[in-house]
Amino acid sequence: MPAPSSFHHAGDGRGRRLVFVNGNEVDSVLWCDTAAGVCVYAPQPVKVKRPAREEIYTRRLRGVVTVQQA
Repeated sequence: MPAPSSFHHAGDGRGRRLVFVNGNEVDSVLWCDTAAGVCVYAPQPVKVKRPAREEIYTRRLRGVVTVQQA
């Protein structure tokens, strides 16, 4: 059986998970990579980027990223 990937996103079929960056829980995570220590999330309330109006505004966090099954 292959080792689980360090890359997590909403549509990967592994179910609901809780994401923590430096011990703090992060909501609305779009994707994260535990090996690289990167987490991309959409801050609340969700905003649309101005010029394109097709993308949502996102933020990137770096640090110790851990993922737990919910």
